[in-house]
Amino acid sequence: MGGCVISIMRWRNSISTKDSECYSERITYGPINKKVTPDEPDRSGIYRYARVTDKEHKFFSTNFYDGENILQSLERNCKERDTQNAIFYRKIKKMTKEKKIDAKGKERVWEYTHLDEPTKISYNELWKLILAFGRGLVELGIKKMSKVAIYEETRWEWLTSMFGLWTQEMIGVTVYSNLGSDALHYALKETVCAAIVCNGKNIDKLVKILDDGVPMKTIIYLDELSGTVDLGNYQVYAWMDVVQKGMKSTLPYTIPHNNETSVLIMYTSGTVGNPKGVEHSIGSLTHGVHIINDRLSELVGEETGDSYIAYLPSAHIFEFVCENIMLLRGAKLCFGSPRTLTDTYARPCGDISLYRPFMMIGVPRVFETLKKTVEELLPRPGTLKRRIFDTAYQSRLEALKKGKDTPYWNKVVFKTARALWGGRMRGICCGGAPIADKTQEWLNVVLGVPVVQGYGMTETVCNATVQRFGEFVCVAGQLLKGLEARLLDVEEYKHTDTPNPRGELLLHGNFLFKSYYKQPELTKEVLLPNGWLRTGDIAEFDAKDGNMRLIGRIKGLAKNILGEYIALESLEALYCQHPIAIANGVCILVDAQKPYICALALTDETKAIEFAKTHKIPGSWPDILKNTKFQEEVTTSMVDLAKREGKMGFEHVRRVRILVDEWTPENGLTTASSKIRRPAIEKHYADVIQELFSD
Repeated sequence: MGGCVISIMRWRNSISTKDSECYSERITYGPINKKVTPDEPDRSGIYRYARVTDKEHKFFSTNFYDGENILQSLERNCKERDTQNAIFYRKIKKMTKEKKIDAKGKERVWEYTHLDEPTKISYNELWKLILAFGRGLVELGIKKMSKVAIYEETRWEWLTSMFGLWTQEMIGVTVYSNLGSDALHYALKETVCAAIVCNGKNIDKLVKILDDGVPMKTIIYLDELSGTVDLGNYQVYAWMDVVQKGMKSTLPYTIPHNNETSVLIMYTSGTVGNPKGVEHSIGSLTHGVHIINDRLSELVGEETGDSYIAYLPSAHIFEFVCENIMLLRGAKLCFGSPRTLTDTYARPCGDISLYRPFMMIGVPRVFETLKKTVEELLPRPGTLKRRIFDTAYQSRLEALKKGKDTPYWNKVVFKTARALWGGRMRGICCGGAPIADKTQEWLNVVLGVPVVQGYGMTETVCNATVQRFGEFVCVAGQLLKGLEARLLDVEEYKHTDTPNPRGELLLHGNFLFKSYYKQPELTKEVLLPNGWLRTGDIAEFDAKDGNMRLIGRIKGLAKNILGEYIALESLEALYCQHPIAIANGVCILVDAQKPYICALALTDETKAIEFAKTHKIPGSWPDILKNTKFQEEVTTSMVDLAKREGKMGFEHVRRVRILVDEWTPENGLTTASSKIRRPAIEKHYADVIQELFSD
């Protein structure tokens, strides 16, 4: 009976199948990138966007840097758009907890965020607030060319503060809101900021840091002031009080006209050592924002009434660029949070349901979590409903790869999952790290929204590559217009390699940063005299269509005793797809004296017990983790995953230790952007690692 039902459904899908413009375009597009100069002895020739002429390249490489900068554009747009709504945000009314039975039949405590109706800010009002905050800083005694730090989560006041201090010729210093105390102390002490904008709940932590030799006396806080520390040595002001001071002020303001003017020092959460302050000019930011916007328009177009949800850290260049793009385009810039994105934990509804965005950006962890959440709700394997889902998945995947869409499957099988995305989504872009092939494939098939990956750096204002719609494998994709790239020979990777040239990726363009703040030697290491940036990433260009693929990092590669190079991040992304692993919860281990690799993997009770049941391993939580058979079955299962993905034998894990710990910025085991700190993990688990590699 089940087979008959599936056959009928297959037939109904076949008669509804139609061409998909965005997926078929990739099939017929042709070369992605092209080489425009000859190779040199130690490096490849220069690569560019394949379809750009020399004249167009010159326009895209110079026009935006030399033209109207983003603050000049914002002033003009705010005056022209006047009462048009620019900003939307919701205040939290309360938090509540409820006990519920989850999909596995277990009772859990769920926490819900209750939110007010959206508050709106027009373009005219936004510009007044920007000017008022800048003037308010001057009224507090902050002088031009001073540095002002922003240590806060993503919210409209963050962006307003940044623009405001620029109008008084000040420099913004950004640090992640979850940056560890040591890194925060380092950044604030290095920049000698005159003031800091932070959340009232972080005052205790901040004052302890400032008391430890940081010469700063002015604190501007958002929300409620909390804490018990003595604030007698500091000038402490509510953010809105600073704005009110500025509203009453008649001081002039200045829009930077010299695009060489430094306006931003953005601290990156380095995986090793202290964070680096990436210094950008108003010109490099402007150029980078316009080039990304050009690719965005190419992929999803521009429509009246478009909405965008800002929820990633504004202190991350990816989010900061997108927020600037939305104000440039006249889209509705709606502020949310990771927890309130969907209806699951938000009341009366999530940000996506309310704002219905035209696109979403995210990092792999966001999409891995989404995928696993939806998969946990799927019917059990072996049931008719699950067979229908699996059939629809494979059928739609095959269709997409042929440039076809599947309206029937979309409506009958994938409708519920797609409702999560608001109904207006035209594209999804993932950045920050490579997303696993299977996850990108799953998002394309199940969510019905074209998904692309982007590659860029804080140092390049996120400029480098963005895939075209229709990619199903982990390639970095197509170079942006006006950008140049080439490959520099390094050990084991040469531009003469076949079939594809390989090497360290070099980038060139007006998006490049000025320097690492107060680190001239480090700056010289990466910014070459001829204007090229050494990215530290190993890349290759496909010999057939020029598609760029990232292989690993120079410092993210490990060599085993066989002389094989292990691409750690790539393998971690793969093994994170295993059902037992939580998002961003795998660390690959390499011993230079061993011919094999091992891994640490984080799990939770639900995943571990489900795996044990599937493999008929008796035991209870958390003792099951100590079960030798359990550990062996996990290892075997992970090796099977690697084999299915075509990984070489030296990329198969020999042993795996399953853990129930947490890796967070707070305990120093991940960066503020959720990348694992390899040295810290290796030190923390030294005994476990020694045991894994003992023969």
